[in-house]
Amino acid sequence: MAVVLCYWLAGSGEKPQGNLLTIEEVGNVLDVPTNVKDRDIFHITTEEYLHALISLIEELARLAVNSVTLGDYQKPLQISKFVKDLHAGFQILNLKNDALRRRSDAIKYNVLALSMNTWRKSD
Repeated sequence: MAVVLCYWLAGSGEKPQGNLLTIEEVGNVLDVPTNVKDRDIFHITTEEYLHALISLIEELARLAVNSVTLGDYQKPLQISKFVKDLHAGFQILNLKNDALRRRSDAIKYNVLALSMNTWRKSD
């Protein structure tokens, strides 16, 4: 999760700040294979990546509140748009895993909190 958050916050040479790393890009950064099904080795699974995205959303929701406190009113708008896009992507998925499904259901509360935060700052 830390890699995804750091790249979202700072970007890299190829991706500007505010963009999401794919699972393959995370694997390349960490030098770890992704979605290995034919042998028993350490790798990053799609489920782990999705859990990391949900953790990213939770951290970004907290960052939005802190940004407003510090007087940065653009960051919450950027975060809100990004989180809404990720939420839309999670809604498309047919999640059967209980832990992942429960955590993804909680994204809507982060979207609501971000909406309230950006609404309040516009007053």
